Parts: sequence; structure tokens; C-alpha cells
Amino acid sequence: MVKSLDDLGFSILFYLMEGAQRTRMLHSLVGVPMSTLYRKVRELEERGWVNVKDGEIWLSEKAVLLLNQRFEVALGVIHVEHQMLNRVLLKASQFEGWKKQVKMVVEISESKGLDYAVASETAAYLYTGYQTPSACILYVREKDRKVWVQSLRDRGYRESYEGELADVVLLLVRSVPQTFNVKGVRCVSPKRVFLEGLSLMGRGLLDSLAISKSLGEKIFLTVPEELTDVLA
Repeated sequence: MVKSLDDLGFSILFYLMEGAQRTRMLHSLVGVPMSTLYRKVRELEERGWVNVKDGEIWLSEKAVLLLNQRFEVALGVIHVEHQMLNRVLLKASQFEGWKKQVKMVVEISESKGLDYAVASETAAYLYTGYQTPSACILYVREKDRKVWVQSLRDRGYRESYEGELADVVLLLVRSVPQTFNVKGVRCVSPKRVFLEGLSLMGRGLLDSLAISKSLGEKIFLTVPEELTDVLA
């Protein structure tokens, strides 16, 4: 079961905004048992919010960027990040390319009567044509998980091994986010793609900037000049 960023997580990030902290100092600041602090710091590290080395903890670039943005942007990122943590990774028996994977998803949805919403870098490409996606990423309902997985297995897919690059990523949610028809494919809204990109960082940051540019909206992020040059 994935966990949302809770009060303790927020407290740790708040104190780290002042600068790097030794574990013992952070322990005295947040006032929880050391074992609880270690567990929470490890969770934050796994999610890309903090860096840890030799007993010192500091904010990651992702955290620094997000915590300096408008409140609703940071809160939105935390919300979609939580939803993107519960996922199933699937690998094709032979390379097919993301376009065939998206087409297959549409076919499964129509034949089985299943909801879906293409997300993240896949949706970003469908909206902007910028940066070819590495996989087909989509939200599906948790209760439909077995049907989706079996349908994909019937088409030659298997669950990915740890560390293996997946071809299809199922993001499991209670209800599928609102979608828009983009070239015959149901995609999450451009604003949600923006938040998904920020929650992933890496190439997701560029995807989120590309979405902002395509919408003609002001980019809310404070980003290095070289990143905006890439999109110029």
C-alpha cells in the first residue's frame, strides 16, 4: 500500500529547507523516535525528495524546485505522485513501439468496456509531439487490474523484472481521471500532464515545460536557463 506525504514528511522537508541536517539534529527537531525518522527519511529518499549520505540529509533538486513553486502546484504534484506510485509494469515479448501499444490499449478498452486515461510522457507526446515516449503509461481502475493484465498477457506481455524498462505501465487508481480525446486516444488533461512531469522530474520536467508552452500559458517554474533554451 503506497503512502501519501504525511505530516512527518512535510516537517522533514520544512526543516531541510534551511539547509542540510545531520540525522541527530533532524531527530531533535521533528521529535519522533529515531526508528520512525529513519523509516520516513528512507521513504522520502526512495521517492526522490531527499538525498542521504554519511549521516547527512538534504533536499534533492526535485524538492528544491517544487517547494519554491506556487502552493497549488506543489500540492498537485504530491497528489499525482501518490497516484503514480501504485503501478504494474509490463514488458512486450518483442519490440512493438509505443504507437502500437497505445493502439492496443484502445482496442482492449473498446472490446472489454474498460476505462483508461493515457498519462505522463505518453500523453505529453500526443499533445505536443515533443520527446518520443519510452512506454505507454496509463491510469486504469484498480478493480479492473486483473482484466487489463490478462488482456495484455494474451497479447504477449509479461510483468517486468526489477529494474527492467517496461513497455506498458498501468497506474492503478479508484477512478480514472478526466480525459480529453487527443487523436482518438483518451488522455488526461494537459494540466495534469504538467503535474505528472514535475512529479517524475528527469525528462518529465521537459515534458511539463513543453505542455506549458503548447498551452500558451506562463511557465510557473523557476528553471535553469539551459532547460528553457531546449524548448525554444
